[in-house]
Amino acid sequence: MLYTFASDPFYSDFVRQPRNTDPHSAYIFDNPKFHPFFENAIGAMDGTHFISSGSAEERALARDQKGLITQNCLAACDFDHNFTYLSTGWEGTVSDSTMYFDSHTTDLKVHPGKYYLADAGFPLANELLTPYRGVQYHLAEWGHADLRCVIFYYKYFYNVYSYPFSPKTPQELFNLRHASARNIVERIFGILKNRFAILQHNPGLTTKVQAHLPAALAALHNVICKYDPKEIEDHIRELDVAEHNVDELDLETGLQRGSEGELATGPPKQAEKKGVEKRRDEMANCMWIQYQQILQERGEI
Repeated sequence: MLYTFASDPFYSDFVRQPRNTDPHSAYIFDNPKFHPFFENAIGAMDGTHFISSGSAEERALARDQKGLITQNCLAACDFDHNFTYLSTGWEGTVSDSTMYFDSHTTDLKVHPGKYYLADAGFPLANELLTPYRGVQYHLAEWGHADLRCVIFYYKYFYNVYSYPFSPKTPQELFNLRHASARNIVERIFGILKNRFAILQHNPGLTTKVQAHLPAALAALHNVICKYDPKEIEDHIRELDVAEHNVDELDLETGLQRGSEGELATGPPKQAEKKGVEKRRDEMANCMWIQYQQILQERGEI
């Protein structure tokens, strides 16, 4: 059954790239923080690790940054919690950009004008929209308004003050909204691992057999989403993952840095990169104009 679910025709029937004729997702089009800025985004992409077994020879390459023996997997999803692409069976030491470049040159095809949202471990390209590097990005860095504070000590006592931190530049605002929209892929990883506990434990399979496991379970996940769409809501409620509706007008932060990811290098040509950078700048500036208008309406500037 494992090979049946991970192979055609079953797999390709339920795990497929979005089509131009597919209806727009309410996740983007019903959220003024995302639309019209990300209207051409078809989903989000990231890598994720699954606990693996393997021979002694394979373990050196399979050991990830946390010291665990894992297989890495490149996955993409749409904004309705469906997997749209997977590349599995990679060693735990392989980077996200390496998996993407291999997929991009083989079977990952994205319609012209469309793109996936990805973090800074991926290249900025026509098919991938990544955040500004060196600018605050991850939702964990922004934190929640009721959780972060700064403690000042003075002699024998201390006072606790909360300092709201809202985006101060178009680039910070873009990165915040990008992280919020891209968070869908983190959520779907959590749902998959919660639903199929075998992905969180050593399955005791050979690496070749295990490489089919995420693909098969992703296909089953999509089947469940199609025929029992309300079932996924229980998994979403169980996840301790930041939701996409973070209030950018009332934020505090620990101002943490260094979570941008490994700098991706590779195929995208300089002309392509400049074109995407221009498009990203235009998005950020349009977001900023909208954001300033909201602040003016609230009388905050």
